[in-house]
Amino acid sequence: MSHRLVSIGAVLALSAAAPAVAAAPATRAPQMALAQAPATARPAQRTPTRADIVKQSDTNFSKVDTNNDRALSKAEIDAAQVRMQAQAAASIGARIQQEFTKLDTDRNGQLSLAEFRAAAPAPRATGSASATAMQKLDVNKDGKISVEEYRAPMLSAFAKVDTNGDGTLSVAERSKAQAARKR
Repeated sequence: MSHRLVSIGAVLALSAAAPAVAAAPATRAPQMALAQAPATARPAQRTPTRADIVKQSDTNFSKVDTNNDRALSKAEIDAAQVRMQAQAAASIGARIQQEFTKLDTDRNGQLSLAEFRAAAPAPRATGSASATAMQKLDVNKDGKISVEEYRAPMLSAFAKVDTNGDGTLSVAERSKAQAARKR
């Protein structure tokens, strides 16, 4: 049980450190330098210090340590997790509402088929697919794809997997090919 609390506490501490790094305050350049800098220039970001990380970690710890006993109990961690899930659900709900409002162009609280279709991506034209296929497969450039030209890419891929050249893919050869694809 105590091992679980330590693990959860470590996860909370690590997750708290990331926002501290991202939220570290930026240093401000002198006003004269800003006035001379181009409009697109930004002030340099200050590298967070160990003290920044400790401060942010302590702040996050205090938010979870609701009874202020400087220790996190399972109940406090569970409660913090429930709060975080509620915040995430509220954020998702707000995003859904925002997207719905964007799609509901007549503002009647319903999506018509026309509104839905207007938001859907347009189907891609197939004309370019045939040109691409011709370019890739018509090796002799005669404007036609022969059976041999059509087979060539698949046979080439097969030959790469059939490492011993026996014309059969063994379980070991297939496994090796799958592992290579995952990399």
